[in-house]
Amino acid sequence: MAAIGGILAAAGGIAMLVFWIMTLVKQFKSGDTVWGVLSIFFGILAPIWCFVKGHKSLGMKFVIALVVYIIGFIIMGGSGGFQFEV
Repeated sequence: MAAIGGILAAAGGIAMLVFWIMTLVKQFKSGDTVWGVLSIFFGILAPIWCFVKGHKSLGMKFVIALVVYIIGFIIMGGSGGFQFEV
């Protein structure tokens, strides 16, 4: 089960990186340099900018990739070291 979690976490992480770079390119091309620089340091601003500026499909892809990433880490953690004895 940990392998599936690792695959999900890796796929979600790579997808988030790709969508983050795509968002940065759109930010700098549209002239929102401040948003672009802030998104480099605070990654959560990238999907927020997408939703604010009307790029909802890119923002939704970013959020879905984040959810897959989090689910992958939950599966990895849940299958490994969290064993409780009663």
